[in-house]
Amino acid sequence: MPSLISQGKIHRLELENFKSYKGFQTIGPFYDFTAIIGPNGAGKSNLMDAISFVLGVRSVQLRGAQLKDLIYAFDDKEKEHKGRRAFVRLVYQLSNGSELQFTRTITSSGSSEYRIDGKIVTWDEYNGKLKSLGILVKARNFLVFQGDVESIASKNPKELTGLLEQISGSDDLKKDYEDLEEQKARAEEKSALVYQKKRTIVMERKQKKEQKEEAEKHLRLQEQLKSLKKEHFLWKLLNIENDIAKINEDLEAENKSREDLMQEQESCEREASKAKKEQAKYLKEITQFEKRIADRNNKLDKNQPELLKLKEQMSRINSKIKSSRKELEKKREERRKHAYDIEKLRNDLKDVAERLEDVNEKVQDGGAKLQLADSQLREYNRIKEDAGMKTAKLRDEKELLDREQHAHTEARKNLEENLQELTNRKEELDSQEEQMQTRLKNILDASVKHKKDLTQEKKDLREMQEKLGASRKKHQKYKLRIGEIEVQLRELKADRHENERDARLSQAVETLKRLFSGVHGRMTELCRPTQKKYNLAVTVAMGRFMDAVVVEDEHTGKECIKYLKEQRLPPQTFIPLQSVRVKPVVERLRTLGVFDPALEKAILYAVGNTLVCDDLEEAKVLSWSGERFKVVTVDGILLTKSGTMTGGTSGGMEARSKQWDDKKVEGLKKQKEQYESELEQLGSIRDMQLKVSELSGKISGLEKKIQYAEIEKKSIDDKLAKLRQEKRNISEEISRINPELRELKDVIDKKATEIRKREKRINEIVDRIYKDFSESVGVKNIREYEENQLMAAQQVAEEKLSLSNQMAKLKYQLEYEQRRDMDSRIAKLESSITSLENDLKHVQEKEAEAKLAMDKATGDVDQLKGEVQEWKSKSEECEKEIQKWKKRASAAAGSISKLNRQISLKETQIEQLKSQKQEILEKCEVEHIILPTISDAMEIGSSTPGPVFDFSQLSRSHQADMRPSEREKVEVEFKQKMDALISEIERTAPNLKALDQYEALQEKERNVTEEFEVARKEEKEIADKFNSIKQRRYDLFMEAFSHISGNIDKIYKQLTKSNTHPLGGTAYLNLENEDDPFLHGIKYTAMPPTKRFRDMEQLSGGEKTVAALALLFSIHSYRPSPFFILDEVDAALDNLNVAKVAGFIRSKSCEGARVNQDGEAGSGFQSIVISLKDSFYDKAEALVGVYRDSDRGFENPDI
Repeated sequence: MPSLISQGKIHRLELENFKSYKGFQTIGPFYDFTAIIGPNGAGKSNLMDAISFVLGVRSVQLRGAQLKDLIYAFDDKEKEHKGRRAFVRLVYQLSNGSELQFTRTITSSGSSEYRIDGKIVTWDEYNGKLKSLGILVKARNFLVFQGDVESIASKNPKELTGLLEQISGSDDLKKDYEDLEEQKARAEEKSALVYQKKRTIVMERKQKKEQKEEAEKHLRLQEQLKSLKKEHFLWKLLNIENDIAKINEDLEAENKSREDLMQEQESCEREASKAKKEQAKYLKEITQFEKRIADRNNKLDKNQPELLKLKEQMSRINSKIKSSRKELEKKREERRKHAYDIEKLRNDLKDVAERLEDVNEKVQDGGAKLQLADSQLREYNRIKEDAGMKTAKLRDEKELLDREQHAHTEARKNLEENLQELTNRKEELDSQEEQMQTRLKNILDASVKHKKDLTQEKKDLREMQEKLGASRKKHQKYKLRIGEIEVQLRELKADRHENERDARLSQAVETLKRLFSGVHGRMTELCRPTQKKYNLAVTVAMGRFMDAVVVEDEHTGKECIKYLKEQRLPPQTFIPLQSVRVKPVVERLRTLGVFDPALEKAILYAVGNTLVCDDLEEAKVLSWSGERFKVVTVDGILLTKSGTMTGGTSGGMEARSKQWDDKKVEGLKKQKEQYESELEQLGSIRDMQLKVSELSGKISGLEKKIQYAEIEKKSIDDKLAKLRQEKRNISEEISRINPELRELKDVIDKKATEIRKREKRINEIVDRIYKDFSESVGVKNIREYEENQLMAAQQVAEEKLSLSNQMAKLKYQLEYEQRRDMDSRIAKLESSITSLENDLKHVQEKEAEAKLAMDKATGDVDQLKGEVQEWKSKSEECEKEIQKWKKRASAAAGSISKLNRQISLKETQIEQLKSQKQEILEKCEVEHIILPTISDAMEIGSSTPGPVFDFSQLSRSHQADMRPSEREKVEVEFKQKMDALISEIERTAPNLKALDQYEALQEKERNVTEEFEVARKEEKEIADKFNSIKQRRYDLFMEAFSHISGNIDKIYKQLTKSNTHPLGGTAYLNLENEDDPFLHGIKYTAMPPTKRFRDMEQLSGGEKTVAALALLFSIHSYRPSPFFILDEVDAALDNLNVAKVAGFIRSKSCEGARVNQDGEAGSGFQSIVISLKDSFYDKAEALVGVYRDSDRGFENPDI
């Protein structure tokens, strides 16, 4: 193996629990050109991530949100384990053969730990050591991630500039440059503002006296208005508190009545509860028997799948035994191949040792070559002394000429430096003039824009004020309507909860309507009683058909029943319109319901000719005397034609009768939601007030900006005049220096000719004196002997070093192969086969046991079913007793409901009064009005939460209790007084700040002059700093650009040339702006062979990739790292271009790279490439294969 041309290379990589690599893994050795191969998803890119991680790249760029994401975990459960750690160690081999170990560890706390040769170091020390080896972590000059090539090919000019700034290091100065540029602009603006302030302050002083007097008058009126508002708010709060106290007295009386009724209701419910407990005992027995029956049936159902499962398990075990035996044969074959590889490595090691011994013998044989004898050495020294004496005069003359030439050269250098400084200053002045012109144009454009914005803002202010007024009116309107709807919802008991069964039925019907077009809906949805008082009567009349579902025909009903069975939903009754048979209705009977005529058959089927009457006596007459009818009373008692009477159902039926109100409740809820939505869309009134205030502030700011822009325009015009005068002076000085510089150059050329003549005469004399001696030692002249004496010894040493490195690598590989364990996997497979055979035997035994269990479970089911029927008859008797107590409790509940509505109404009135009180307090807070309060509320016995107001400050007439008409009269008086004060205040336009500003204006006039001088000095200092940073950034950027631009065409030609196109393509970089290149874009142009000029976007995918690779290699040549790692850069290339790129990388990494390198194209480097194309990786010196260990669930590298 030839040695690397750089100072070192990556020798190997050691990982533990990093990403998909479980446990400790050693990967390497890495050769000068190593390819990493493996199938997709095997973990190749994770190997690149490991190298990037140990070299300090951030976790975000390694496809991980945090460092703990990079630790190996088999599943999510393992990720939660505490104390997990991982590390990556990179063994770096220097050119002298010594090694450096870089280690980065992810600790259990999730932080990074850095080590160099096992010693813990800081990140700065770690990064500094990498920099000393040419590895720049920030610039990533050693990495090309997957997708980076496509990213570079698609970069726009501005993004290319950003990339070059990062590579050159000028990006480090970007923040300082921008900060100083901003400071410079602020300093210039500050200077202009101070100057304007100096002019305007005198004018302000004259105006403030008049403004002060007007402001004092305005404040007096404001104070009077505030005092009047305070009295008005206090009077309103007194009325509110008096109203709340009266309503609270009424509430206490109604609450007491409600408590008495609730005690009566609780007594009835306790009796019903006793009966329920007795019934629960019977139901418990029934449930236990039914559960035992279900358990037996479940056992029967479960045994059948268990048998099938056991059969599948036997089949699966047989399959595993077969595959394990195949794997065993494969591992035995691998063990035989491993033994052959070890023997081959031993033979190769022996051959290299013999070659090294031959080289050592050559060194001993050639040790005496070109050595002088003692007599020849004495003769050499004597002749050298004689030659020095004979050429002494010529050497003295040459030395004198050298001194004169040096003096002339220094003078020329000084003139050139002065000329360059003047040229640079002129360019700087040109740049400043251009910037000032740009600044002036921007100021004029901004002034026009500000004037336009000012007009728009004034228009927006008017619109916002109009919108605020309209929103206030709508807000009050919607609030009132929402309150009315909430009262109706409370009366309808809209807050009652639907039980689980009703919820499931409703959901099932909605699903059926969606799936089958012939489903119309439930009875309660399709019709309703004409008056609310008939709800209970119609519910009893419909009976079980109340929840029935109306469908179009019998087929639709069957499909619905099939669906309910499949989904295990509760059973439903279906009424098919086309096939249901109904008795003709007696037309003289009055209709109590509202429904769609198309559904008439279903309604008639449910209720028939049932009559509804007010009381039981009337029902008896209609049902049992003369022509008999089916009759139901409004309180839910049913009398049939046959003479039976059913009562006591009002408790359960009353709850069902409330379903008729569901539609109305839903409508009210939707209406409430609509009003609330519209209320939200209106937005906050307070926000609109803030926006009005904000717009007023913006208008004031824009007026000031327009004023300041005029001042700055005048300042820039003055600076431009001074700058042009300085440019004229510099041009005159350059014209004076150029003739002097040309004259000096002519003198220097003449002196150089004379010096060469003296050197030639000295060499002729020395060669004549050494002629005989040179022939005796066998060299052309004595200088050739002195220069080439050590060349032969150096060549032998290099050959010896190369053989030593090769021997070390073979020894390491032999040791690695000898350590590999090939027997343990074979033993494990043999053990696995034995275990599987035992499992198969165990499963066969379980199958026999399962068959016996099925026969036993079938015997007990019939016996248990007979006992269940006895307990059910006892439960029905208890149900009758429960219904009697429920009817009495229902009557009490009706009275409670009426009282609840009255209480709720009064509570709503109290809430409205409290809301009015809160609105008054909020207004006081907004208008900064402080109402008088009593510090100790306990003194007056107040129970009201919050502050207790002191109403004693009101007049006696305002403290008296008033009728509503009197209150309205007082409200009008307050409003008239306040309107008069507001009108007078609006007529004034005071400047309230004048009160504070008048006395300070004279002091400001003295201080502003000093401030102006300080601002001018600060402006000059910041400008000098800015120009210095700008020049440093420019130098760094142009150094990198010049190097990369000079190399990119050569590299692109190497990547694109072929036998048919020996010259290759053309590529070059152009700056969009040469004065400030880092602020503008870089245009990258690449023209493949035989193709005309076109933009980068119009190139094919492969052509873009080749162009991007040329740019990457050119960038790498600027600050080369000793190695280059590339991840699937050949993805978009065809076979021809893959071969060219692979050949280029091999030329930089392998044989001949040291001899063919040059300073422009950059030095050679170690290449580590991830690739899936054999035409690429077959040119590598070594392959590292990565594959997933399917048995253990992690990646394994192999080389």
